[in-house]
Amino acid sequence: MSQGKSSWEIGTILEISRYTVDFHLKNVMRKLDSTSRTLAAVKALKLGIIERQ
Repeated sequence: MSQGKSSWEIGTILEISRYTVDFHLKNVMRKLDSTSRTLAAVKALKLGIIERQ
């Protein structure tokens, strides 16, 4: 997500459905109190949950 990939692209890489990706991303967004995928990625970077590549 932080690399700008769509749910379909992430699902293809992980061999899961786009809907499964969306389900987990919505949970991440809720837990990070974010209104968008971009904001969730920025917050995760700042919190050290994910690293920049």
